[in-house]
Amino acid sequence: MVVSFCIRCLKSTPTPKVMESLQVKALLSGVFFGLWPLFMNKSGLSGNLSAMTFSALVLLFVAPFAIGEIGHQADIRWSLVVIAASFGAVGIVCFNTMLSKATPQSLGTLFVLMIVIQTAIPAIYQVIKDGGLTPMKGAGFVLAAVAAVLLTKG
Repeated sequence: MVVSFCIRCLKSTPTPKVMESLQVKALLSGVFFGLWPLFMNKSGLSGNLSAMTFSALVLLFVAPFAIGEIGHQADIRWSLVVIAASFGAVGIVCFNTMLSKATPQSLGTLFVLMIVIQTAIPAIYQVIKDGGLTPMKGAGFVLAAVAAVLLTKG
């Protein structure tokens, strides 16, 4: 049931409820990105083997959706694709190596640290794009830092 719902979300076309659909996709992404590392941590794979296996299986699952889009892409900026893939590759190797070596006691703390940094980068990008730090966004950064500290304390 969850898989069929996800497939419908992936295949959905823009409608007046685009925002709602994007919010659902964001929520589902958060759920699945939150779950897979917990399972991978218990897999017994080493960091590099875990990253390779994970990437290969993601390719197998994503390929059927992507194949239908071949030939429908215009104005692709391949240099940005290569840069993004390079960042992703380094990130997935570092992340999976951390997963493979983390103890059950330290996994949550390390995961929270990664999520805080991952969240801060697009937030900083948005602040720059919007022309500066507002008091509300400044408070958000402070609260995020406080949340990270509180969530990682034993």
